[in-house]
Amino acid sequence: MKTRSLIIASFLMVISVLTFAQTKPTIQFQSKVYDYGKIREADGAAKGVFTFTNIGNDTLLVTAVRPSCGCTASDYTKDPILPGGTGKIEATYNAAGRPGPFNKAITVTTNDPDNASIVLTIKGEVTPKAKSKADEYPNKIGNLYFKTNHLAFQDLKENEIKTDTFKLYNNGTKELTIKFNELPAFLKAEIKDPVIKPDMESTILITYDAKARADYGYVFDKFFLSTNDDDQPEKLLYVSANIVQDFAWMTEKDKKKAPHILFESESFDFGTVKDGANVEYSFKFTNTGKSTLKILKTKASCGCTATEPVKTVLKKGESSEIKIVFNSTGRKGNQHKTITVITNDPDKSVIVLHVQGNVE
Repeated sequence: MKTRSLIIASFLMVISVLTFAQTKPTIQFQSKVYDYGKIREADGAAKGVFTFTNIGNDTLLVTAVRPSCGCTASDYTKDPILPGGTGKIEATYNAAGRPGPFNKAITVTTNDPDNASIVLTIKGEVTPKAKSKADEYPNKIGNLYFKTNHLAFQDLKENEIKTDTFKLYNNGTKELTIKFNELPAFLKAEIKDPVIKPDMESTILITYDAKARADYGYVFDKFFLSTNDDDQPEKLLYVSANIVQDFAWMTEKDKKKAPHILFESESFDFGTVKDGANVEYSFKFTNTGKSTLKILKTKASCGCTATEPVKTVLKKGESSEIKIVFNSTGRKGNQHKTITVITNDPDKSVIVLHVQGNVE
């Protein structure tokens, strides 16, 4: 009798353990992919819904839903879902400014031990909206829109004159009168239409005289337009150039007689220094060419680094140095600064020196 009771008790315990082991929530999605098909950018946000069922035998909880990008918002059933119950996850894709195909992921976290993390996918294609005239002018300064507010003249030879164009559009409701404030001597500006009517496009022709700029390397300048615009009457525009030397006149014979600059080293690692320390170093160089070497310009990549060439004119065989001082104040961490040296060496007219280290 005692043996029989033990057998029954053991059997009931096994049943209990098995029943306990099988008690769990189980999430099942109707589909893990939602295809929006083609949606219009002009319509903005588009919504898709994923539905799921708890096919387990314990309460299901969706604890988090995380889209892979900020373009997708989500909402979901936050209440506990009993066995047999259903829930949903809403995915809203913002099509504005995102024309073309898309494929995004949404990660769902649950208390289902077999599906603790599930990745859903939304996909589709956004049909671009028709662009208005204003859309073609992304730089908005008051009611006057520009295709760009910065003209960059690339590799402008030292005696060269080049032209480029600002394109603008009046997005306002009244005529705008355009005048130029005082321009730098090396710039000339000519506007096609001094008075620009509403919904009218126009151009400003900029002429850049590199010889009059009398500089080398990358140079950056700005000027203002004066208008009668009620919203930002002064319009700030930018002009930059990379002014290079013109060695096209030189024959092979001329190049053999040219100056040549040779640095002992073009980089310096100052190791680790304390915040606030000044790092000093001299880049030494020699004119190994056959005519006079000129250091036309030295320019550091930031205001934290001062540069000073000891000599700027070196005869054949002469040596000199460029002294640099790096101020580490407030610049903790790894540092990498550059010094651009411009010379009249036709083979090395631009040399970039490197200073690096760590500030603690």
